[in-house]
Amino acid sequence: MNAKYQQLAAGIRNDIHQGKLSAGQRLPSIRVLARQHGVSLTTAIKSYEWLEAQGDILAAPKSGFFVCHRAPDLHTPRFPAFDPQATPVDNAALIAEVRRGAQEATHVPLGTVMLAASCLPLDELQLSLTRAARRAPQSAAGYGPQAGEPALRQALSRHFADDGLALLPDDLLITNGCMPALNLALLAVSQPGDTIAVPSPCYSGQLQLLASLGRRVLEIPCHAHGMDLDRLEACLAEGVVRVALLTGNHYNPLGFCLSPQDKQRVAALAARHRCVVIEDDVFGECGHGGPRPLPIKAWDTEGWVIWCGSFSKTLAPGYRIGWCAPGRSLAALATLHLSGMLAVNAPLQLALADFLNRGAYRRHLHRLQPQLSAQVDSLRQAVLHHFPTGSRVSQPVGGYALWVQLPPGGDGLALYRAAREQGIGLVPGAAFSARGLYRDCLRLNAGNPWSEQLKQAVTTLGRLARGQLA
Repeated sequence: MNAKYQQLAAGIRNDIHQGKLSAGQRLPSIRVLARQHGVSLTTAIKSYEWLEAQGDILAAPKSGFFVCHRAPDLHTPRFPAFDPQATPVDNAALIAEVRRGAQEATHVPLGTVMLAASCLPLDELQLSLTRAARRAPQSAAGYGPQAGEPALRQALSRHFADDGLALLPDDLLITNGCMPALNLALLAVSQPGDTIAVPSPCYSGQLQLLASLGRRVLEIPCHAHGMDLDRLEACLAEGVVRVALLTGNHYNPLGFCLSPQDKQRVAALAARHRCVVIEDDVFGECGHGGPRPLPIKAWDTEGWVIWCGSFSKTLAPGYRIGWCAPGRSLAALATLHLSGMLAVNAPLQLALADFLNRGAYRRHLHRLQPQLSAQVDSLRQAVLHHFPTGSRVSQPVGGYALWVQLPPGGDGLALYRAAREQGIGLVPGAAFSARGLYRDCLRLNAGNPWSEQLKQAVTTLGRLARGQLA
């Protein structure tokens, strides 16, 4: 499939599924669409033809193109209603077991959410490593600046500005990945025994981190398109929490993206209640088409949002290079950063600066978006086909995690253990809650191109799941 028209079509489809384009709304003409996006008429025509084939738009003779009226998706997961309560993370041992199991190299990689090597521009990265080493051969001889290499912070500042996010190089700290950035932020703004608000279901790695730091969690209910901000606001107003660990874009494990209005509301709530929001935006650049959605940080005018990200989910997991923009917490994070990390790998920082500066990263992201969309869709369709009738699967607008809900009687943890015996990795839903929720759910990784091996693995999972219901 032509990457250019697929990318354009994926962006329009993303806007439709997020509600930015409403049912019945007239779309731009082919000529206007081509002019708006700087593409040929042929590319615009193919984009609309593809969207029509997917059932997203309708071509009305002599009238134009319109967004289809779509019935609600009966296959999306349902989410439990509950009142938020502060709890310790008592299932840390289960989370540790599951995370170890998800990384076993012999398993079909449906567990850890990670891109296959074939999705990564490894030759281009090697070129940047070589160029950086040639330009600064002495970079490996010292620890480098505490805040990170100026070249990388400057390159990131320009990269973020191209997406509409204004951050100066001095606003950024370079870290050993996103999770260490989250760890720094939590250490800087909270104490053992404090309660941290998190969306529910909550990424198991975050729960494990919170447990290791002795923090309690307050799970805020989510739905298919976001989280219950009314509940979050009530908890902030009552003084139950003073720190929230949230994600605005392509939330793992559900794949939703908060609307700009919701992001603005979160930033306003943080300022009004003097609550620090630690924003995990590690999947922010993993959209399925269209411009990169701005993070909550873009609406943060008073510095209450600590924005964290990394290259791990888009480019190079093994590099372990991330960043954070701490806002008003910069001094506290910088002190902890110096005592805890001392420095981040300087040659890799300089290589990534080169990769950004020569446009290779932007080109890679443009190629990656339609690829992720196709991989997620292939896995979703296979699950709906092979899993028991009544199974429900998320429809992510970004990222490459799928959240699956089994029919009544299904057990995600039992399926996880049965799958391990068959050499298949997955993560059970029980690892995403400290309250014992989501036992009928599981998360699958769509970071690999669709293959016969994945098809056979999903077929096996479906057979095991049906066996639970027999």
